[in-house]
Amino acid sequence: MSRPARANKESRSGLLGIFGPFVLGVPLGLGLLWLCSPRGPLQNPELQRYTEHGAEQAAIVLFCCALSALGLKLLTYLKERAACGRGLLTPWDGTPVPASEAGALLKTLDARPRWWRRTAMGRRIEGILDFVASRGSANELDDQMRCLADNDALALETSYALLRFINWAIPILGFLGTVLGITQAISGVTPEKLEHSLSGVTDGLSQAFDTTALGLFLTMVLMLLCFLVERVEQGVLEIVDRYVDAELLHRFQRTAGAGGPVVAGVPDGVAATLQHAMEHALTRYSHRLAELEEQQLQRHQTVLEGISQLAKVLRDTGREQQLALARLTDTLGIQIQTLAQVQADEEKLTRLQQTLTQNLEVIASAGTFEQAVQSLTAAIHLLTSRTSPPPPALRLAPRKDAA
Repeated sequence: MSRPARANKESRSGLLGIFGPFVLGVPLGLGLLWLCSPRGPLQNPELQRYTEHGAEQAAIVLFCCALSALGLKLLTYLKERAACGRGLLTPWDGTPVPASEAGALLKTLDARPRWWRRTAMGRRIEGILDFVASRGSANELDDQMRCLADNDALALETSYALLRFINWAIPILGFLGTVLGITQAISGVTPEKLEHSLSGVTDGLSQAFDTTALGLFLTMVLMLLCFLVERVEQGVLEIVDRYVDAELLHRFQRTAGAGGPVVAGVPDGVAATLQHAMEHALTRYSHRLAELEEQQLQRHQTVLEGISQLAKVLRDTGREQQLALARLTDTLGIQIQTLAQVQADEEKLTRLQQTLTQNLEVIASAGTFEQAVQSLTAAIHLLTSRTSPPPPALRLAPRKDAA
């Protein structure tokens, strides 16, 4: 297979590694949300509680994308293990062979299945044999093997970039849900609304805390799974390193020097000039390497400073949210106490009204009784005046002289 064809296959494989988790994870996440929705078959209020907010739904979809990426990595791991367990190269008795044998071994790789050549073992062996066959010598093979091993380790670390982003994004979505929940809880809060409906505030706070709890839980689970999968993939690279060191590091013959017979036929002046030029080139290369390392360190320092600033902003934001939540809690406590006092005063007022009503009834009954007594007294006086005998008439005594 030509190098452009291999480059095109690797490019397509890289695109599949980027978009594959989303192609599989987004439908998986949407299906899971439908199962937990009120219209789904899982009629569980607890599951619906953690899937009703937009931030929670986005976190679940991202988590399913990460699970899909880990599933693809596990499939790749099974393929790598199968490649490591097969017979790879022809047996070697330990005697170094000429470097020209690398071309014959390289041709035997074309008979291998395509999936095997695309594994880490196949790529490593093909890269080593291609290096020896193209140079016609095994000199500097140690550096080439270390370079290939470093490239594989770097590729493995780079393959977790999407998972690291999702690990960062899920708790951010949880905090975003917290902010939205608190905003919803405290927006438009008035004493009249608190008096009539306190559930609006408590529901918003419950939603905020549920979103944060879901984000932290999914992040912890995902970090654990990423750690386990990364460990098994590193184990595959260790198997590949041990195999190529045992089978290819000392398999080919090496000449006495890097220049070999070419340097032997060069005059002393030219050799000195070449040596001076090589030393100058090595010096420039070392300086350039030092500059690149310094630039890389500066970039890393810039990234670390940005991460530190982001962490500081998140910490300050968290403190402000905690202070706002504490003030909101104090305000709610005061409002609840006020409502309790109003209710107590209302009960007292009700009892006072009942007492006043009873007093008014007593007063009204007392006035009626007094009128009845007065009427009875008047009737008694009237009856007494009618039934009493008239006073005796005055009789005049006769005079003595009249007799």
